[in-house]
Amino acid sequence: MNIRKMISSAGHTCFKVLSTLAATGALAVLLPAPAAAAAQPVNWTIASFAQGSSWYVYSVNLGELLREALPPGSTVDTPPIAGGLANPKLIAADKAQIAFGMAVVGNWAFNGESGFTEPLKSLRALVGGWDSYYLVPLARGKGFPVDLSGYFKEVRPKARIVLLTRGSVGAFGGQQLLDIAGAGEKALSEAGGGYEFGSFDMVKNRFSGGTSDVFVQVATAGHPGITEIAQTNTVTFLQPSQPVLDAMTKQHGWGTNSMPKGTFPGQDKDILLPSTTTTLFTSAKLPDDDAYLIVKTICEKTDRLRAAHKALARFDCANGAWKKEVNGLPLHPGAERYYKERGWLK
Repeated sequence: MNIRKMISSAGHTCFKVLSTLAATGALAVLLPAPAAAAAQPVNWTIASFAQGSSWYVYSVNLGELLREALPPGSTVDTPPIAGGLANPKLIAADKAQIAFGMAVVGNWAFNGESGFTEPLKSLRALVGGWDSYYLVPLARGKGFPVDLSGYFKEVRPKARIVLLTRGSVGAFGGQQLLDIAGAGEKALSEAGGGYEFGSFDMVKNRFSGGTSDVFVQVATAGHPGITEIAQTNTVTFLQPSQPVLDAMTKQHGWGTNSMPKGTFPGQDKDILLPSTTTTLFTSAKLPDDDAYLIVKTICEKTDRLRAAHKALARFDCANGAWKKEVNGLPLHPGAERYYKERGWLK
């Protein structure tokens, strides 16, 4: 048989084999699966916080990454809306598809605690561990012991405390910390001191005018409000005792972390504080493939997110972005699939 006949015969035989395999369904085992059909365009809103906040910066940059990854015609809006306590409610009500939040607040929301009147069981985590947030107690002046409880017993029994507006995470966390430290609103009022709630402008004015003694706020590195107060006033960063820190974890779910010295002006030593971290979360209604795409985009484009904000300098999905302690919520199945594919989650 010459070469031409051999090729023709082989081709004919191959065609017959493939035809038989196709008829029996066995061809699918031998041939690679066809590429999945292109996903439909989506219209997403990412909830974060006010313009100028860390979360808003995260949101804007995440929006850019997702627009590049999503099908043509998709929209990703990043309005400066809501905040720590409001974002879980937006997700549960389908008014946003993705949101930034705090792990400790996610846990409150899921269980219906601390400002949440009912459990929001539809919330699901995507990526946790973005940054480090600390619950920072800041006192006006210097030259006194830094122990938080001791400050109210020995330095300012009639302290005047300022917190942000009632219902904010900072106010909730501040009240929790001060209650445990022995300076709750009722106890302080009976001692002749008091609480005042308001805006950052109010807090700054009270400190600079000498009409407040202590401010407590949840903050990450570079927080503009605390930075400005510490730059323009003589301040002391107070240290909660270990029993107070333990009670914050047991009663309210806060973690504990060391805020490195120099995080804020005038902070000359490390301080162990109640802590939490930023998490990105969604609803169980979000399709698994969409959740997978979001997590994949974040974890494989982390360098661009790090470049957007100094608080993200150490952010890396491989450091445990899937863990419950940095999310406060159950993991979305689509996110779980990505972490397992990377070998991070067993």
